[in-house]
Amino acid sequence: MRDLIRLALVLAEQGAVRHGRQAAARVGCVVAVALTAGGCALAAVACGLAALWIYAVPHVGAAVAPLIVAGVLLGLGLVVLAVMRYAVKPHQAQAPAGVAPTVLLAETTRLLKEHKGAVLIAAVLAGLVAGMSERK
Repeated sequence: MRDLIRLALVLAEQGAVRHGRQAAARVGCVVAVALTAGGCALAAVACGLAALWIYAVPHVGAAVAPLIVAGVLLGLGLVVLAVMRYAVKPHQAQAPAGVAPTVLLAETTRLLKEHKGAVLIAAVLAGLVAGMSERK
């Protein structure tokens, strides 16, 4: 969170130097909205975890419910790390519209090999969601 605030402040400073006071006011509004949205998202995740805990206690017991919530937090943390790792890497230019399917398949295979962890986490989470929907 501290890094996001630092990044927002650096971007706000650069915008103010380039475009003057109007840009600084716009960046200030964007930062305020981003912080508010981040706070709301954090509160929503906390409420969801509390609801999961309350739901799990009668079904699996008081000892296993915190483990389930901890597992969800661990999975969420790993997903965030994978997204941040992807976001930090420099992006390559878009491929032209007339690219052959073999080139697209080769690129997709390369990306899957580079991001095995993220793909496995997504598959595990999808399996958990599918398993929960079949139980009902």
